[in-house]
Amino acid sequence: MKPQPVLSKLKISEIFESLQGEGKYAGYPMLFIRTSGCTRACSYCDTKYHTQGKDMTVKELVDIIKKSKVKIVCWTGGEPLLQRKEILEVMNNFKVSSCTFWHLETNGDLLEWQDTNEFDYIACSPKDLKTAKKIKKIFSDNSRGSYDIKVVTDLEKEGMDMLKGATVLMPLSTYTTKDREINKKVWEYCTNNNLRFSPRLQTLIFGKKKGI
Repeated sequence: MKPQPVLSKLKISEIFESLQGEGKYAGYPMLFIRTSGCTRACSYCDTKYHTQGKDMTVKELVDIIKKSKVKIVCWTGGEPLLQRKEILEVMNNFKVSSCTFWHLETNGDLLEWQDTNEFDYIACSPKDLKTAKKIKKIFSDNSRGSYDIKVVTDLEKEGMDMLKGATVLMPLSTYTTKDREINKKVWEYCTNNNLRFSPRLQTLIFGKKKGI
């Protein structure tokens, strides 16, 4: 009997169609594929459930993407680049002339310059200054693709050392009454420093609800 090929698998937390709530593409319909696993364990993470997931084959994901009416696929996490090889395998099933656009949301820990040629848009949200500097150098040397360095901050403690290298700031969400004041402070800082402001529309409307 001829041996059967081994099907590559990815660990996936959830897949859903929704609107992008953050950054440059806020409001755009997207197919979100949330991978399991991360390089970090941030206290303020709003998707800690990413550790829960199931194995899915490359073929299963390709079929889901092809059936979707949405043409922008956003790989998010967790940290998607933990499964870079398998993600690229999924993407390689689509022709260069395909109308599917590939977005990546990453903390940048595992980002390599080659990634800038694979994705149509990369939103990096670094968690420390060393990573932020590495990301900025990668994008400066390889600026073919569209990208953002998105720093999450409360303008008190979180993200303060990375403000200089940011292309966009996003207010830290605490899910308390303090959030309104944080949003105002970040808005004013962006206004005064010629920076873009990123909302978190999904949390403003739905709180911590999954699949949004």
